Formats: sequence, C-alpha cells, structure tokens
Amino acid sequence: MIMASTLLALTLCSAGIQGKAINSVIGPFIAYAERFYMCETDNQPLLWRWFLRATHFNPLRPKELQRLTGNVTATGGLLDDSDWGPYIAYVERFYMCEPDNRPLPWRWVLRATHFNPFKPKELQRVTGNLTFSSGLLDDSDWVKVIVDTRSNNQWKENAYVLKFNDHACRAIKVNIPGFYEQFLKKREVKGACLFRPGVYETNDAPLNWTFPNVPALPYGQYRFRLMIGKAKNLYACFVADARAVPKTD
Repeated sequence: MIMASTLLALTLCSAGIQGKAINSVIGPFIAYAERFYMCETDNQPLLWRWFLRATHFNPLRPKELQRLTGNVTATGGLLDDSDWGPYIAYVERFYMCEPDNRPLPWRWVLRATHFNPFKPKELQRVTGNLTFSSGLLDDSDWVKVIVDTRSNNQWKENAYVLKFNDHACRAIKVNIPGFYEQFLKKREVKGACLFRPGVYETNDAPLNWTFPNVPALPYGQYRFRLMIGKAKNLYACFVADARAVPKTD
C-alpha cells in the first residue's frame, strides 16, 4: 500500500557561488523549500498527508534557517525503520538505454554475481567492460542520473533526478567510488580525472556499491539510469536494475 506520496520543491543555493547555475558545480550547499504539496495518484487521498508552509529564504542571510508552520497527518499505516534506513545495494542487471536503439559511443557489457542474503556483507563480483569509442570522460562533460522506483508491479519514473552541467568525472568519482575504483582509477594519469577512448575491463572484481552522499534510502527495487554527454551530444545511457535492503551490523 502506498501510504504517502509527497513532493518537496527544493532550491539549492551553493555556498560561495553566485550567478551560476547550481547544478553546474559540486560542493557544499544550502537547501531551502519553496513549496510543499502532495502528488496523490488520480487525486485519491492517501493515508499520510502534509500541510506545510515555510518562510522565504533570504539570500542576504543564507545562514538564517527557514521557519515552518503546519502539520503532517497520518490516518493509518506505520512508519518505522523497516521502511527506510542504512542499506546494502546490489545490482541484478546491467543494460543500455540507447534512444531509438541507436548505438552510443560509450557502452557497457557487465554481469554481477548473485547477491547472497545469507552473507549480506559479501561483495558482488563484477566481470565485463566499459568501451569508449570516441570522446573523453572528464570534467567538461555533464552527467544526469534518473532513479525510478518499483511499486505495485510498475515503475514510478523520475523518483530522483540529479543533473550536473559539468564535472561529470568528479561526480562519478565522489558519488560512486566503488565503481570508479574498479573501472577507472587504475587508468588515471597523475591523478587526473580524464579518460580517453578505450576498453576499461574488470574480471571477477569485488565491487562495493556504496553511495557516500546517500547514506539512507527507502528499501526496495530501483532502476538507475546514468547519462553522460557534452553539450548536446549524448555519449552514454547506462542502466542498472538494483535493490536496496536493510544494512546489518
């Protein structure tokens, strides 16, 4: 049962950056809410609802916290740590999301060992390759991540959307360090985040699917789409079907 489905319109104000699109940089930020509302399916009232309003963000006093007024009302259901929290992520399938079945210059062919629920701390082992036939992966590229969630036997698209207008290489290195470590780090030249066309392989390598900037998630099934390009050119559209399960001590 979907007990609540809410949207929070957020605007991000990057610390120390003025006059530049927020998603063109990576760094510390201040978040503030502009509007709270519901996204109830077919206008059907759900068991949990919120009615909130916030004071306006003052860009001249960015450290001044917003003040909230309102309520969250739950008429049924139960929210506890069984729904959300620290997690272990594992991948079930890797594939491509090339538009109109048009081959893109960057592709991956990967497979992972099955996740063992009786040994949850045992890392998946990944075999396969990334192939870049043209273009560079560096910090002049953009990257977009779209995460879909699975509910009631169907995909709920665009549950989470992140876009960086540049610094793609750094974004991958910082946010998906296990993947970067296995496929790209060994090909670094003097620590530079720059990778040329070629084949980047790994064979039966343990891969730690940790996301340092996302320490907690709702448990469940996810479809993770990673798109990379430069200007109007799309280089890659990678997809991984994954799950997040409770993290054990």
